[in-house]
Amino acid sequence: MDPTAYLAYDYARFYDWVYQGSMEDLPCYITLARRHGPRLLELACGTGRLTLPLAREGFAITGLDLSPEMLRIAREKLQHEPPEVQARVRLLQGDMSDFAVGEPADLALLPLSSIFHLHTRAEQVGCLACMRHHLAPGGAAVIDVTPAEMMANQTVGEEREYKSGVNPETGKVTRELGRKLSLDKRTQRVTVEHTYIEEDPEGDHRRFVFVDSYTWVREEQMRELLAEVGLPKVAVFGSYDFRSPERDSQRMIFVAQH
Repeated sequence: MDPTAYLAYDYARFYDWVYQGSMEDLPCYITLARRHGPRLLELACGTGRLTLPLAREGFAITGLDLSPEMLRIAREKLQHEPPEVQARVRLLQGDMSDFAVGEPADLALLPLSSIFHLHTRAEQVGCLACMRHHLAPGGAAVIDVTPAEMMANQTVGEEREYKSGVNPETGKVTRELGRKLSLDKRTQRVTVEHTYIEEDPEGDHRRFVFVDSYTWVREEQMRELLAEVGLPKVAVFGSYDFRSPERDSQRMIFVAQH
C-alpha cells in the first residue's frame, strides 16, 4: 500500500468530527447482518464509527485498520461500552490488502469507499481475496464506493470549506477545507489536500494539512475483481436502502454472495 495521510498521527483527531452524524449506512449493514449471520468482519474500521453500533445490535465483530492511532481511539471508546458489548468486539491492526484474522465471518464489509486507498490491481485483488477467504458458507462481502462518474467529474484547484464547528475531541473551533490537486481519468486517481484549521480560545490558529490519493473503481472493474477471487454472484445497489442504481445515484454498493 502506498504511503497515506490516513496514517498521520494528527489525522485521527479529526475523523470522528468529520463523520459526526454520518450513519446513513448503518441500517444497510444491520439488514445484511440479520440476513447472513451474526459474525462480522469490518475492514478500515477507523475509530469504530460502525463497529461499536453493530456490536450494540448484538453482532460479534472484528474490526481491522491500518492506523494505530485510529485503533487507539476505537479502543478508548470501547472501554465506555457495557461489558457485553465489549465482549463482542475485537480490534486488530493490519493491512486490508493482506490479512488473516483467524475467524470466519458471515458478513465482511468495506465501507465508505475505503477500497480507494488501494492503488494497484494486486492490492485490490488481495483485499477482496482475503475477504472471500474469511467468509463462511452463505456469507457475503459488501463493498460501498462512490460511483466512478462522480469521482471522474471533480473540479481540480478550487478549495472548498466542507464543515466548521467545535470538534468534541479537542474542544476547539475547527474548519475543514478540501482541494483536489490533480485528477487522472486514465489511472482513475485523484489527489486531494485535506486541511483542518483549529482556533484556540485565545484566537490562535493551527493548521493541519494532509495530502492523500484515491483510486476509484468502475462497476465493470469491481465485478471482474470479485469474479477473479471467487465471488461472481454480485448484486449492485445505488443506495443504502437497496434501490437499483440510477444515473444520479450517490453510492454504488456491491453485495457479493459466497
